[in-house]
Amino acid sequence: MSTQEKKTFFATYDWAKSWQDLPWAHEEPTLFLAEITRQRPPGRALDIGCGAGTDSVFLASRGWRVTALDFMPKALEYTTERARKAGVGVDVVEADITEWQVPGAFDLVLDHGLLHNMDPVRHGAYRERLLAALARDGDFLLLHWHPRFPGQANGRMGPRRVDRDDIKAFFAPELQERFFAREEFEDLPDLVGGGMTQAYYWFRRNLARLEPAALLEQIRSTLARHGVDATAALAAAGAIPIEPGLPAGLLERILGPGRLGIVHRPMGPGEGDAELTAWAGHAGVTPGEVRKLLTLFAGEEHGKICVAAAPRCEQCEVRFCKRLRYR
Repeated sequence: MSTQEKKTFFATYDWAKSWQDLPWAHEEPTLFLAEITRQRPPGRALDIGCGAGTDSVFLASRGWRVTALDFMPKALEYTTERARKAGVGVDVVEADITEWQVPGAFDLVLDHGLLHNMDPVRHGAYRERLLAALARDGDFLLLHWHPRFPGQANGRMGPRRVDRDDIKAFFAPELQERFFAREEFEDLPDLVGGGMTQAYYWFRRNLARLEPAALLEQIRSTLARHGVDATAALAAAGAIPIEPGLPAGLLERILGPGRLGIVHRPMGPGEGDAELTAWAGHAGVTPGEVRKLLTLFAGEEHGKICVAAAPRCEQCEVRFCKRLRYR
C-alpha cells in the first residue's frame, strides 16, 4: 500500500469524531444486500474494507457469519462497538486485502468503496484475492464511482471514476454481472471532482467459463431430450462442418452475455469465431467440435432450440445460460 493512501485514511479517521463523520459512512445497507439475504440462507460473508461496519452488522443481525476486514484499526473499533450495541458477533481482521491470506470460500463478498480508493498498482492482487475468496455459487457486491459524463476527470483526492464497461472487463471472464444500478450525486466538493455517479454491481461466477465440460454436457443433454444424438451426429460428420451452418450473428448471440456468457460483452458479426476458438482451447476441445455442437443445438434444420428469434428456453437444460440461470 502506498504511503499516500495510508496518510489519507489515517488523516480521515483522526479527523472523524464518530463513525457518522466518515465521508463513506452510510446508515442503510449497500444496495442489493438486503435482496441477497432474502434469496439465500445465511452463510459466510466477507466485508472488504468494512469502514464504519454498517454492512457487517446488518449481515450479522440476519444470521450471517461475518468477517469484517480493514487495514484501519479505527474502522475495526467502530465495527466492533456497533456490533456489540446490536447484540451480534462480527469477526474483525486488521489486514490489507491485497496481502491477506484468504482462509476459505465465502458465500458473499462485499466491497463498499474500497477498490475505487486503491492505487491501481494493487488492482491485480485485489482481483486475485477476491476470486480466491468467492465461493463457486457466491455473490459479489461492489460499490464504485462512475463518471457522470464521458471523460469526467477525477478529483485531486478521493475515489477514481471507472465506467461500467471497464468494471465488467476487469472482472471478466471469471465473473459476470447480474444486476447494475446507479445513483446520481450532482454536487460534491471540488476536491473529489464535483458530481459523480455511484454505481452498484452484483456479480456471480461465470460458470460457462469455470466449468466448460459441464456446459457442453448440458447442451448434449438438451439435444438428447429432443431426440438428437450429438455423439453420433458429430462422429458421422467427421472433419466436415454440419450444414447448413448458423445464420449470421447467431453464434455471437449464443456466446454473448445474454445467453451462455462465454463472452462478457455483446459482439458484432464475425467476432464469434475467434472467441469460440479461445474458449474451446480453455475447455480442452477443438473449435470445430464446439461449432458443430452449437449448430446442432441452434440450427433450424437440427435441434432448433437456441434459435435467434424465439429460443425454446422452456425445453432447454442449459442452466448456465443467462435466460435460465436466475429463473
